Amino acid sequence: MAFLPHPPGRHFRGPRVAVVAALLVLFGCAPPVRPPAFVPRDEVPLAGLPTGKAGWPAPEWWRRFHDEQLDGIVARAMRGSPNMEQAEARYRAALRAVDTAKAELNPQVRGLVNGGHGYSDVDVRGEVPGAPGNAQGFQLNPGNSWSNSGVAGALATWDLDLWGKQKDAVAAAVGQARAAEAERASAAASLQYNVVNTYFDWQAQQARLDVARHAARNAEEYRELVALRVHSGLDDPTALDQADARLAQLRRSVAQLDGAARLDLAQLAALAGVSPDDLGTLKPSPLPAADTHLPSDARLGLLARRPDIAAARWQIEASAKNIDQARKAYYPDVSLTALGAFLRTYPDLGSGTRTDLTLGNVGASVQLPIFSGGRLRAQYEGAQAQLDSTVAQYDAAVVQAAGEIAQGVATLQMLDDQRVQVDRQYDATAAQKAKAADRRSKGLIDDRTWLDADMQLDQQRDARLQLASQMLSANLSLIHALGGGYHADDLPDLPAAKAGEDATR
Repeated sequence: MAFLPHPPGRHFRGPRVAVVAALLVLFGCAPPVRPPAFVPRDEVPLAGLPTGKAGWPAPEWWRRFHDEQLDGIVARAMRGSPNMEQAEARYRAALRAVDTAKAELNPQVRGLVNGGHGYSDVDVRGEVPGAPGNAQGFQLNPGNSWSNSGVAGALATWDLDLWGKQKDAVAAAVGQARAAEAERASAAASLQYNVVNTYFDWQAQQARLDVARHAARNAEEYRELVALRVHSGLDDPTALDQADARLAQLRRSVAQLDGAARLDLAQLAALAGVSPDDLGTLKPSPLPAADTHLPSDARLGLLARRPDIAAARWQIEASAKNIDQARKAYYPDVSLTALGAFLRTYPDLGSGTRTDLTLGNVGASVQLPIFSGGRLRAQYEGAQAQLDSTVAQYDAAVVQAAGEIAQGVATLQMLDDQRVQVDRQYDATAAQKAKAADRRSKGLIDDRTWLDADMQLDQQRDARLQLASQMLSANLSLIHALGGGYHADDLPDLPAAKAGEDATR
């Protein structure tokens, strides 16, 4: 009977079909990609915000105050702050994680060199089958020997990453690094805001301290005049008690303001990472006027300039890539391997006998996740839960940013309305003092009335300074809420925008 030859390649068709079928079954076991449980916000209601200068705040926004003393303190804080050192260290660690993930895409070669010196002493004891009596036992003792052996080899492996699982790991590491970069910017923005806000609070305390000391000097002079009149029997002694109480209250205000100023210096030194003496002697200067305008694009586009929101977006990107990596863990791993080794032994030193063995092998290997005991499913569900968590954190950051900006705007508007009334009170009190000075010059009143009017004007001066300090602090808080000059124009798309595309893969 003649056998017909198989057509070329037909005898491989069966195994090929089996392999393809196995791969399809494995791919079908991979869970489908679903959108996050929390839908990321793509807009934030910030209705009623006034419009103004575009692109505000600018990078290094504190320089608009033209205060070289402030610029130096901010620069020192950026160099010596422990918080900035921690943020910088986290960013460097994230960059090294990216390098580690990228290195997994490259081939690797591992070498082995081993040498040994051995000793053997063989003593064989046994029984001869079928031998009767005492003759059945035997003993062999060929003696002892020394031997040397050496092995040298190399193993090369290269994961082909056919499905892009390791590339997803690289993308996730890049997302974490970008998030760490944004978190570093967030730490810098918070540090700058705290330094500038504390510095101007110290300036406000200095201005209020001058007013309080002036009022205390007036109170001392007023008390002396009252004491003269009481001792002369012209006034009731209770008038002196009232003068003493007013003087004590003003001196207490001086002590409180002086203590608050020293606390501000201590806080500035702590922010800069130096001792209060290293700050040097700071010079008081007038408070700058607060900027009550907002940029014309105070919507989500500007909120995205907040570094904490940018960090949250990159965390979403990293979590999404982790899901892709966990899903592709269901796919087989295909890698190339190459092995080379050389073995030489001298089984009995001095006999001239040696044994050489050379090995070499090149091929491909496929690892299939046939049964994992639920590990792959748990990893995938954990990655999906992490994405839901990061999206929820992103939404919370956006809502919090919107709330901070809305509160900042409302605070500025409220303080601006109060400023109109405080200015009117000051003008009215200043007019009363001017009239008292005129009547005093004509001899119609004594110095007590004029001093009392001057102390009332000092109260209005202090009220104006407090309001100016509050408005400046609210202005700085709003600058911080709007990102402090941070800008990132390469943020990734939110997963909700491409959920339909992912679901079809």
